[in-house]
Order: sequence, then C-alpha cells, then structure tokens
Amino acid sequence: MSWIFLAFGSVIFFTTLNLLQRVLALDSKNPRAMAIVFNSIAALIALLIFTLTGAFRDFVIPSSPKAWIALLIASFCYAMFERGRFIAAKLLDASVLTTIMNIAVLVAFVGAIFFYSEPLTTNKLLGGALIIGALFLVSINNKTKKSSREGVIVAVVISIMLGLGWMLDKLGTQFFNASTYNIFVWTIPIIFIYFPHIKLQKIKMELKMASWKVFALAGLNVVGYLMQLKALETAEVTRVIPIVQTSTLFTILLGIILLKEREHIPRKIVAGLMAIAGAFFLI
Repeated sequence: MSWIFLAFGSVIFFTTLNLLQRVLALDSKNPRAMAIVFNSIAALIALLIFTLTGAFRDFVIPSSPKAWIALLIASFCYAMFERGRFIAAKLLDASVLTTIMNIAVLVAFVGAIFFYSEPLTTNKLLGGALIIGALFLVSINNKTKKSSREGVIVAVVISIMLGLGWMLDKLGTQFFNASTYNIFVWTIPIIFIYFPHIKLQKIKMELKMASWKVFALAGLNVVGYLMQLKALETAEVTRVIPIVQTSTLFTILLGIILLKEREHIPRKIVAGLMAIAGAFFLI
C-alpha cells in the first residue's frame, strides 16, 4: 500500500481519536497511573493486531546495538511525554498547550533533515511551512492570560521529546519493521513511566474509572500510529509527519460541525485550506 494512503489513513484514526477525547474525557486522579493503564492496554491491542494479521511471521530481532539504542531512546522520549502531558494540561490553557505542542512537528522535521540527510526540496519546504503555519494559526488565542512558567517549561520539554520520538521512528522501522517496532514502542515506555514506583491500587482505580473509554481511545491510537510507522517504512519523515499532524486541523474543522465549536471559524477554514495545500506539496 502506498505511503500516501497509509499517512491519510493515520490522519483519519488520529482525527477520530482527537474528537472522541473531547467527548470521552478521561478524568484522571493520578496521571502517571493513567499513562500506565493506557500504554498497557495499547500494548495488548498492538499484540492482538500483530497476531491476528499474521505479522508475527515477519517478527524481526536485529543484532545491531544501534537498533536497540534507538529503540530505548525513542521509548524514553515517549515515556517522558506521557509522564508530562497531563501535568502540562493542568497548568496551561488548552490553546496555549496546543500552540507549544507544535514544536514537536518542527523538531521531527528539522531533526530528520540532519539525522537522515533527507533532501530539503522547495515543495517539501513549502508544504511543511504551510502545515506548520496552519497549526500555529488555529492555536492562537486572542484572550490574554498569563501562563504558568512551570507549565510552559513542561510543555516545551514534552514537545521536544515527542518530536525526537517521531524522528527516531524512521530508524526503528528500518532496523525492525513497523509491526514489530509498534509492539516494543508501546511496551518498553511502561517501564520508564512506572519508575521508580507507583502503587498497584492507584493503577486499578484509574482502570476502573476509565472503563471502556480507555480501550476505545487506545485502540484508535494504536492503529493510527501503526499506519504512521508503515508510511515511514517507505517515505521520508519530512513528508509523513507534517501530513499526519493535519489530524489536529481536521479535528478543529469537524469540531465546528459535530461539536458546535463556532469560535474563529474564518481562521479555522483558512488554516484548513493551508493544510490541504501543504499536503499537496508534500505528496
């Protein structure tokens, strides 16, 4: 399957995930315990997909130390993102956090140019600039409210971590394959999230509180991420990541219709058109 269809398939799943997250809020008492629950369920779903699709026949265990180092670093980055995302969400307004989180796309885009020596063509530069610009455009908030310094620092750090994780995913799919890497990258971060210790009772409470919601959201996340990884197997990071992140824009545009979020509609429409144009240049 062409990487383009995989990338846009990922956009569909991530857009659905984002919309459901707004409706099925997971009210967490202990964000780190919830992160463990979410990642554990996601790891089980990834393993189920791995088994049912027959991907286990292509299970790959590379011998190169570089492969495992890259996997551990990516897992650590994703774990730090999971540990900090709820803290940042509590300390910052959603619009401020969304704006800062766009740093992740920049980190992955710029990092891939240097790390993989991916060529920076005019079309790629224009497409990436349009999508990233659109992301910042819809994140702007006219309300002036002082943001927590701690929240801003946490948000910047986890955004960098997320961007580094996305950048390293390409290396992971090269050494392993998308299906094998998908299992490891959902499982290993649990160790870093759990460290140094968290009571089992707190994890049980979060699982009970989230109920079926966490299974639905984890399933959408796993499938969307797996499609993103499969796209990265054959395409460049500087093409795939910006396109996949248009899911944020489609979430906002669909929110106008489905969730009746009618603020700044002209700006959202302009951003959507910018993102579509950007995707066209990246294809």
